[in-house]
Amino acid sequence: MLSQEKNIITIKAVVEVDDFAKEITKTYQKLSRNASIPGFRRGKAPRKVLDLRFGKDAILAEALEALLPNILESLTTDYDLKLIEDPDVKVDVMEEGKDAEITVVFEVEPEVTLAELADITVTQPKLAVTEVHVNEAVENLRKKHAVPTSVDRPSELGDLVIAQYATTVLDDEGEVLVSHDAEEHRFELNEKTLRPEIREALVGVSPSDERDADVQIDENYHDTKLAGRTARYHFTVSQVNELVLPELDSEFFGVVFGDEGREMDLSAFRERIGQQLREHMEAESRQSAEHEMVFKAVQNSEVDLPHSMVKRQIENINKRLDEQEGDRPEEKQIVAQAERDVKEFVVLDAYGTELGVELSKDDMEEEFQRLAGMYGVQSEMVRNAFTKDREKLSEIVHSVKTRKTIGAMMEKVTIEEKELPEGDPKE
Repeated sequence: MLSQEKNIITIKAVVEVDDFAKEITKTYQKLSRNASIPGFRRGKAPRKVLDLRFGKDAILAEALEALLPNILESLTTDYDLKLIEDPDVKVDVMEEGKDAEITVVFEVEPEVTLAELADITVTQPKLAVTEVHVNEAVENLRKKHAVPTSVDRPSELGDLVIAQYATTVLDDEGEVLVSHDAEEHRFELNEKTLRPEIREALVGVSPSDERDADVQIDENYHDTKLAGRTARYHFTVSQVNELVLPELDSEFFGVVFGDEGREMDLSAFRERIGQQLREHMEAESRQSAEHEMVFKAVQNSEVDLPHSMVKRQIENINKRLDEQEGDRPEEKQIVAQAERDVKEFVVLDAYGTELGVELSKDDMEEEFQRLAGMYGVQSEMVRNAFTKDREKLSEIVHSVKTRKTIGAMMEKVTIEEKELPEGDPKE
């Protein structure tokens, strides 16, 4: 070993002259067999002719390159190196009749000083499910399955209005800057999902009515020529529908829970909703405690961040941002985020090693089944799809191992449950 600076290790390797000579001979033989050279049968061209055809240095380089995989594997094993990047190889001596010498620079996993998990305390919120929570959840389900029914009256809050709308943005001189042809859309007149200017314009309308609404475009809109300007929406109403909520009966219970629901009465239905709410709240509570634990563990651990990993993460973040609309963070913010991401990755990986976390076939099978449930397909289809894509499979393996590592870490920290005041459940 020549040197080690942080996680960069430089090693000098020597290929003895006899071993190098054997590989050179093999290379000449291969070239002679495969090359079509006028005046010589395959396999009969002498070395001097091959040198003229391919170049002496190129032939020696090919011979040395053939030896590299075994050399690198041997160095990695002998020095117990855990690589995070392909090694950089520099040829120092490459002459026939001499030892070949190379310098290899390895970037390995950095040294990590992990925080003591026993010293970490996290809070796990605890919130009881009340009748108010169940009532709201039931009403949300009824609204989700409401049936639009045409009404012969002007629209009111809570109705569903179907209208054609066209948009126009004018410049400072009143000329059309951007315009979009009319297209049909469904507008549910409520305060949660609709801009107030549009909601006000569409309350009190009937079929065939036309209305305009002026909406201010955000000053930070990604298209600078439109940012801060006013967009005019022109609506032509085609339908006004009242959203009729389903009755709380076995038919509705079946829509929500399938065959099991059709056998329920109202009490059983509400109990099942309450159970789902408790499971949801407990999962969110656990997740909140896990996030706090990871933050504290990463913050209190020390690691010299590998430059190559930070660079790759910056590239990943920029790629994601290129695919999204909206404001782009400053470069220093992107770098800071990349450094946080890399530190969390390295620290959690180190905890996984320290805690002896390993993946089993059952772990992966459970994940395939979970994904199959999300996509509504057979787990065999998910398994086949991911095993054919090594990159995606690697991502899933990392995700499952990270979750398993976090679970093992949570067993080592102190968890304090905290009663929270009653409030509305998250939707």
